[in-house]
Amino acid sequence: ICPQAYTVILFPAMTLRLGTQTARRERWLLCIAAAFVSAGSVSLRLTYEPFSLQRALLLISVWAVCFGLAHVVACLRLPSRDPYLLPVAAILSGWGLLLVARLAPSFFYRQSTWLVVSTVALLAASIVGSDLRWLRRFRYTWLLSGLALLAATFFLGVNPSGWGPRLWLRLGGVYLQPSEPLKLLMVVYLASYLAERRRLLLASGRRIGGLTLPPLAYVGPLAAMFGLTLMLLGWQQDLGAAMLFFFTFLALLYLATDKWGYVAAGLVLFLIAGIVGYLLSARVAVRVDGWVNPWPDAADRTFQIVQSLLALGAGGVFGQGLGLGRPTYIPAVHTDFVFAAITEEFGLIGALVVIGLFGVLLLRGMRIAARAKRPFAKFLAAGLVAGLVVQAWVIVAGNVKVAPIAGVTLPFLSYGGSSLVSTFVALGLLVRISNDEPESIKATGLSPRSPLLRTTVALGLGLVVLAVATGYWTVARSDWLTERDDNPRRVEYEQRIVRGRIVDRQSLTLADVEVLASGVVSRTYPQPQAAPVVGYASLRYGTGGVEGAWDATLRGEVGRTPLAVAWDRLLHRPPQGLDVGLSIDAYLQELAQSSLEGHAGAVVLLDANSGQILAMASAPTFQPARLDEEWETLSQDQDAPLVNRATQGLYQPGAALQTVVLAGAAATEGIDLDGPAQQLDMIVEVGGIGVECLSEPEPAASLAQAYGNACPGPIAWVGEEIGVAGLSVAVESWGLSEPPEFDLPTESGEWAPVDPVLEAIGQGSLVVSPLQMALVAATVANEGIRPVPQLVLQVEDTTGEFRPLDSPGAGQQVISPDLALALQSSWQSYGLTAVGHLGTAIAGEERPPHAWFLGVSVTDSPRLAVAVLLEHPDDPAMAGAIGVNVIEAAVSR
Repeated sequence: ICPQAYTVILFPAMTLRLGTQTARRERWLLCIAAAFVSAGSVSLRLTYEPFSLQRALLLISVWAVCFGLAHVVACLRLPSRDPYLLPVAAILSGWGLLLVARLAPSFFYRQSTWLVVSTVALLAASIVGSDLRWLRRFRYTWLLSGLALLAATFFLGVNPSGWGPRLWLRLGGVYLQPSEPLKLLMVVYLASYLAERRRLLLASGRRIGGLTLPPLAYVGPLAAMFGLTLMLLGWQQDLGAAMLFFFTFLALLYLATDKWGYVAAGLVLFLIAGIVGYLLSARVAVRVDGWVNPWPDAADRTFQIVQSLLALGAGGVFGQGLGLGRPTYIPAVHTDFVFAAITEEFGLIGALVVIGLFGVLLLRGMRIAARAKRPFAKFLAAGLVAGLVVQAWVIVAGNVKVAPIAGVTLPFLSYGGSSLVSTFVALGLLVRISNDEPESIKATGLSPRSPLLRTTVALGLGLVVLAVATGYWTVARSDWLTERDDNPRRVEYEQRIVRGRIVDRQSLTLADVEVLASGVVSRTYPQPQAAPVVGYASLRYGTGGVEGAWDATLRGEVGRTPLAVAWDRLLHRPPQGLDVGLSIDAYLQELAQSSLEGHAGAVVLLDANSGQILAMASAPTFQPARLDEEWETLSQDQDAPLVNRATQGLYQPGAALQTVVLAGAAATEGIDLDGPAQQLDMIVEVGGIGVECLSEPEPAASLAQAYGNACPGPIAWVGEEIGVAGLSVAVESWGLSEPPEFDLPTESGEWAPVDPVLEAIGQGSLVVSPLQMALVAATVANEGIRPVPQLVLQVEDTTGEFRPLDSPGAGQQVISPDLALALQSSWQSYGLTAVGHLGTAIAGEERPPHAWFLGVSVTDSPRLAVAVLLEHPDDPAMAGAIGVNVIEAAVSR
């Protein structure tokens, strides 16, 4: 015989009641809730290591026993109950149990125990007594008992966390928050009082303006009890409970009187009390200020609300997945900010489901109130459901910045034994009332003008506001929140990005990564001498150099399809960076950088034909591996070690500008380089300092010979001959008036020529970078063609192969090949490998001048050019020695 037969024979009444339409509907909804809780437990077990298999089985078992038992008992004792209340509570409390296991694992067993206790309380509230008269008769006893418990916190109050407001009483090892049972007792008191005195409250009384006040004899006890409650809560600064009590009271008062004037007056009083609290209470002021504008104080007093909004932005539409978000960055997330945690891990969809479930609870509860026969049951049902919805609204509004943070729990979902028991008792009373023989809704006269319907609409619109606000933060402001520098999720994401390598032209690694066992990625720099070029990548201080200029490529964010991006986000997998290949030769880079030891300055070595940069040194420099710990010192150092002097250092060119001035004069004014030098022995005054030839020329030297000896007099004469207009043409044609196009940030100064003599000798308003002067040398070496500088030669594609980059473009013909050869022939010879032009630039009184050296190799393959700048060297010839040494090393390689 099948098991169903035994059930029919032995328990015929149970069989009949389990088979009703109400029971079947409730059972199917509970099965949906069971599927959600089971799937959540499996998901959390797979994604969150502290959630063991034992805990997963315990969660499912406790939840199933509690709601299975509640369903069976309800079928036996309350066959006509509302079939939606228990499933809504089941899915919300099961969700809450998952969240406690996720957010506060140490409280999981305690919350499981509280769920069992709460279920017993639910059953007791729903089946004890033949009716609810026992609850109505002793309204003053119940309320005074709750007030006594609340008052006891002034003397015996504790806080489980050890700090903050003492709103709890400790009974053995259990903490009780008196405001939780008090909110139920207050609703019972109000429902009982309003049911008995409703008509008396509507009687004519004193009229003030357009508002008729009820007789004091009838409204006095109501106001006294409620006022005492608010006074005690206000004295404790329990703002959330005070807001909850106040708005629940307004809802019930309107239901009883159908007078909007009472609601308006109450809201005005609430506003006045809020202003007084803001002025007198630092706690209230902090919460209000944080609500109005939390961003300026995001790291301190408004940390909680800012982190809540960041969690909303991280959730987006679909969420991070249960156990995969980072809601634990929010302090007290398991009590005050559970909604933010839900939104981060379940997304906007999960948040709307939570709000929708409270909407279902609102509609079913108000339907129960509308169908209740007795006034007490009607007001009690409406007050209970209004209290639950108002409480949910107050805490969610604080999470989404619609209202100040209130500090109450989210019913069913937040951790807290007192809250869970009180919520389940309220639910049990609602289930009990729904089982009474109902009147039809038509018989109640529930019209569009009914206060019950309008209260339902008002509370429903409040839930809609929460849904819209949640959508605003999770969709409209998601990108802004995600990209904020104070978002710890962004830092964690960045820590797991495997940046691509940076390699030199021989595939020698200049920047690499080390993946730790925790999954955190550390950037390494095996060739620290390349720091001026490679730059740095710091989570705290950003990026610089190639690390900054090619950041998107090195992070792997280039070339990814939207489908790949979505897939990586689904798997919580950061992008894999792509390698970048430079034109730098690590050996030459180390040589150039070491040659600047003890000096401040820069060296730029490049292939004059292709424009490829072979070395780019800057001193003083920094160690990129030690950037984070040395940043404060580096950023405040007056020698600016973080600045790449080769591309961003701006200096007066001094004698180094003679090449440009003579080339312009010869090309446009027809001045003959082989002609006699005018004003050969002239000493040019610059700020009281005399500038003369760097080396002694022959007595009857030509202009070319004077140029080779860096004599200022003949160049000053040329400047007077061609004037400011001629100088402007020359400077612009050589590209010295604007920053060159380059892979790294470059700088150029504002040029406003006035005195042609000072401008011609490079001591005017023109300032240049070593890179610009290296291109001047390359133009001379490259038959008058100014090459386009290139630093990045190739980039890895998504298949793992290096892809050569297109040439940055053809060079520009600045002067004729013959003139370029004539200028180069005037330079001094340095051995068999290089020729160059050495000069100085006055840079302040009582300090040695800067030294400039422009050099080229005399070999055709490779055809190299170099520019060296030394700040205040003891001997300018040191610049020439460095430049020649670098060229010789490059030629030998």
